[in-house]
Amino acid sequence: MSAGRMSGDDPAWVLVGRVMRLRGSKGRLTAGLPGGPSPLAAGQTIRLRRGNQSREHRIATVEHYRDRAILELEGITSAQLAEPLVGSDILLQSKDLVDLPEGTYYIFRLVGLEVRAPGIGVLGKIANVVRTGGADLLLVQGKGDREILIPFARTICRVVDLDSGYIEIDPPEGLLEIDAI
Repeated sequence: MSAGRMSGDDPAWVLVGRVMRLRGSKGRLTAGLPGGPSPLAAGQTIRLRRGNQSREHRIATVEHYRDRAILELEGITSAQLAEPLVGSDILLQSKDLVDLPEGTYYIFRLVGLEVRAPGIGVLGKIANVVRTGGADLLLVQGKGDREILIPFARTICRVVDLDSGYIEIDPPEGLLEIDAI
C-alpha cells in the first residue's frame, strides 16, 4: 500500500497507513505504516476511514516496530469495539507530520509525481514506491500498460521538486530498456 491522497479527500488529512488487525483482547490495533519514520504519536487525533465512513479518534498510546505501530485509542477498550476498525485507512492531519531530514520523503508525497528524463521528456507518473531493504524503487506508470522500476537513488534521481510535482532522473545506460522486448 502506498500512502497518499485520493481524489475528493480533504487536503488537510493525508493517508499514512492502514489498520491491519486486532492485537489482544483490550482493543489494541496493529497498523501498517509504509515508508519512513512513523508520523504517529500519543495525543494526536487521527481519522479512520473505511469506505465512505470516517471517524476521528485520539491516540492514547503508540508503540513503533519497523513499519508497524501498535495503537491504543481513547475509548476503545475491547476487541469488540476495535473489530469494526480493522481494515480502515489511517489519516493524519498534514499539520501533524514531522519534518524529515533533507533527502528523505514521505511516500505519499512522491506518489503522483511526474518522472522526467533529459532528452526523453516525461516517462510517466509514480504509482507506488516499492520497499526493497536497499534502495527503494519508484514504480512509474508509463504510457499504456508500461511500468518502469527506477531506483530512488541520488545518483539517478537528480532533482526532486515536490512543489512543482516532478522528479528528474539521469538514468544509467540500459535502465529504461531493461523491460523492453
